[in-house]
Amino acid sequence: MSDNNISYGGQAVIGGVLIQSPKGWSLAVRNQKDEILKYFEERIPLIRREGIWSLPLIRGIGALVDSLYVGYKGLVMSDSIYYEEEEDISFISKIFNYVFLIGVLSILVIGPRLLIDLINTNQINKGIYEGVLRGLIVIAYIYLVGRTKDAQELFEYHGAEHMTIASYEDKKSLQMDDIKTYPKEHIRCGTAFIFLIVFVSLLTLPFIPTLNIALTFITRILHIFVVAMISYEILKFNFKNSDSFFAKIFSTPGIWTQKITTKKPSEDQIIVARIAMANCVKNSENVSMFDDILSTSKEVSNG
Repeated sequence: MSDNNISYGGQAVIGGVLIQSPKGWSLAVRNQKDEILKYFEERIPLIRREGIWSLPLIRGIGALVDSLYVGYKGLVMSDSIYYEEEEDISFISKIFNYVFLIGVLSILVIGPRLLIDLINTNQINKGIYEGVLRGLIVIAYIYLVGRTKDAQELFEYHGAEHMTIASYEDKKSLQMDDIKTYPKEHIRCGTAFIFLIVFVSLLTLPFIPTLNIALTFITRILHIFVVAMISYEILKFNFKNSDSFFAKIFSTPGIWTQKITTKKPSEDQIIVARIAMANCVKNSENVSMFDDILSTSKEVSNG
């Protein structure tokens, strides 16, 4: 029997779409041979488990960890399926890659504050300027990356994911004609988090004083968790009260941001998205009403 209370989310991956539910996550990717491969993995999100992760505020950190873990795993698997590569990376190469990544992230964490500290102004202004600068860096990154061909395809799959989820949640339908009637933007999209990051940062960064480099790094790492906790609670309120004035204030910038991060998908991309959706529904709700859709794809055990 279908569980109508199940909420679905997802993201675009390389050559396809990832759909997630409280029961697990599904992946569908069209490889370069024009084959559609699907995968499902059972996994209960941290925020759905009993214990500390389900507590208010703490669940924001759990949601962040869930998003990063499943998102990274989905991207790695989709890359392997799409390019059909199984090349082993040496241990030394892995260390070099991790060190490089940590170095770049460290610069992004402390760099904005170090630049703002060059300005002769008071603490509150420095915090506001830092929050604005971080927001501009994220938006500029999305815009510049979005101009590449690969990102355009990713944004098209992002739009297909939104349209497919909306069609299923509204009509329990994955018919092509129904999916096409829905917008490529979705109120629950995680890109709304970008605006909330800027907003919450503007409220909290003014309270963090000027410190040395080491303490600046530590406080900004801790600040990420604070932002995640507060932002998640705001998002959760928005989802439950989507018609309220407060929710519309915070959701509108997220919809605007999606004008950049989503593009109109092709029918071929929608086909991939609905296979990912059908596979997640089948395994999450124990139903078989979309078996005809799933019959056009192949199951994989790993990427």
